[in-house]
Amino acid sequence: MAVWLAAKTVRLRRAGRRDLAAVQALATGVAAGRRTRFDRRLMADLGSDVYVAETSAPRVVGVLAVSYLRSLAAGRFVAVLDTLCAEPDHEALLGPMLAFAEARARRRGCRELIARPGVEDAAAGAALEANGWGRRATLTRILPDAPGGAD
Repeated sequence: MAVWLAAKTVRLRRAGRRDLAAVQALATGVAAGRRTRFDRRLMADLGSDVYVAETSAPRVVGVLAVSYLRSLAAGRFVAVLDTLCAEPDHEALLGPMLAFAEARARRRGCRELIARPGVEDAAAGAALEANGWGRRATLTRILPDAPGGAD
């Protein structure tokens, strides 16, 4: 599924293998060497949506990632907004990308879309607030890497 944004000058489409380097550069700011295998699996996982915003050039200028978790407490799927970012000159795309993520989560049966801590940093935070998102307390803990790591 692809949709047009910005008066049909930018297309939001599902990310594929050829987009891996651009997704990693935009989402983390670093080509993630060791994470390549993990990121490829995430992009192919049907329990997650990874989309790229691509100009007609074609050039990837934005990334959106949402994961869907089965929730015992909710009795249905809950969506987690993992990544919402765009190049500085394309930050106007964040609102339409977020609206797409919300509509997609509703179609998948979710009543709740939760932003992962850190997503609200930088420009994405303004897009979240402009689209009616509110703050709720979320408890988190950063776990140390497991011996041998995971991919």
